[in-house]
Amino acid sequence: MERTETMNALNGAKTFEAYVAAVRALLAGANIGVSGEKPVPYGLRLDLRQADETVPLTLYYGKKGFSLVLAGKAGALKAKLEALFELAPTPASISEAALFDAAPKSNKPYGFEALEGFESGWIGTDESGKGDVFGPLVVAAVAVNPAIVSELERIGVKDCKQLSDKKVSEFAAKIRQICQGRYQELVLMPSRYNSLYATLKQEGKNLNHLMGWAHARVIEDTLAIAPCNFAIADKFADVRLIENRLMARGRAVKLIQKTQAEQNIAVAAASVLARDSFLKGLTGLSQKFGVDFPKGAGAQVSTAIRQFVAQHGKQSLPEVGKVHFRTFEGVL
Repeated sequence: MERTETMNALNGAKTFEAYVAAVRALLAGANIGVSGEKPVPYGLRLDLRQADETVPLTLYYGKKGFSLVLAGKAGALKAKLEALFELAPTPASISEAALFDAAPKSNKPYGFEALEGFESGWIGTDESGKGDVFGPLVVAAVAVNPAIVSELERIGVKDCKQLSDKKVSEFAAKIRQICQGRYQELVLMPSRYNSLYATLKQEGKNLNHLMGWAHARVIEDTLAIAPCNFAIADKFADVRLIENRLMARGRAVKLIQKTQAEQNIAVAAASVLARDSFLKGLTGLSQKFGVDFPKGAGAQVSTAIRQFVAQHGKQSLPEVGKVHFRTFEGVL
């Protein structure tokens, strides 16, 4: 495609995906490579490279259309990009954060920027405990509507990874009150988790298949008590892993799977509920067996395993840990 045609495609793009495709075409035509990319709020960042120079290019979407901004130091590649996209030279004093602040923003929640009709409500799902050797795997779903979104925003709900354990507990109590009758939590304690994992492994499947089933389950259960037409989940693998597990109710829903889905208020709320139930499950196991089970998969896990085996025997490990972790090799 000629550069003029590509620029016309860029300027006339109707969707963000078409805009990104036109940008990639321009870059390819100029022999500029993309060495990395990652989603950012309201857009996508591309790390562009030519020779020994790298320049970040961020593409944004919003109510006023699409835009792109360049960051990084002045140089031959940046000058070439400014000419390629017909941009005015970017002053060195302007930071990438300032450029983001000036970029167009969408007034729609993350994941729904290109959708219509979601305003009556949607479901968000998230999990906790997937990377923790001890304790349960928990998947939660929260159904929101405009009134609930306002309440969750008012109390400052955010992704659980940005919260201390104490704050997770405090927010979870408030979310359960605000979203009463509109959330579900699937708690797979280690014994049940290990049984399901073993069955799937015999079928040639893996943890992602278990995750897909769990997310589909909470979506279905939430739809039964809070019907809606949209759902959003974090994209952890092939999107079909959740889609193929949905039943009639879930298949009638528009399911969105995106990275960094916790930017959506419903997913953030689900992340808090899942983390809170995981922490409660881990604490309950510690109290039951008299062993301080650590979070995560670090070096302290091996110490806890040795202590547990000394007190309860290795045959009881499936009651407290996810035994497919390599940490258990040589113990079981």
